[in-house]
Amino acid sequence: MWKNLELYSDTYVKNSDNMIYKLTDFRQLQDSEIGFLFSMELVAGYDYINTDYNNVQGYVSKENFVEDVHSYDITFYPLAETLKEALEDNDFEIININDYTIHQFKGDVE
Repeated sequence: MWKNLELYSDTYVKNSDNMIYKLTDFRQLQDSEIGFLFSMELVAGYDYINTDYNNVQGYVSKENFVEDVHSYDITFYPLAETLKEALEDNDFEIININDYTIHQFKGDVE
């Protein structure tokens, strides 16, 4: 009954920890007829680009980060706020992904 619905546009957001996420889907909250849960998947985060830690930093693909931060969910109530406001309340801002260079992770994946 509460199946996930895909989004028809690519929306990227960044938080104050410099983690970039893509909004992937949403579903209605089980206990609310007017609330939705939006899911996000990690795209990249700000860290050392090379594994030798040569002080070169930039945005690195999600494989560089622990799985605990690979996804994030926010609750959105469209009758009370806009999606932009819900994102801002959760410390996210909408970004243009084309403004960012994302380097492929070069280390070992465990």
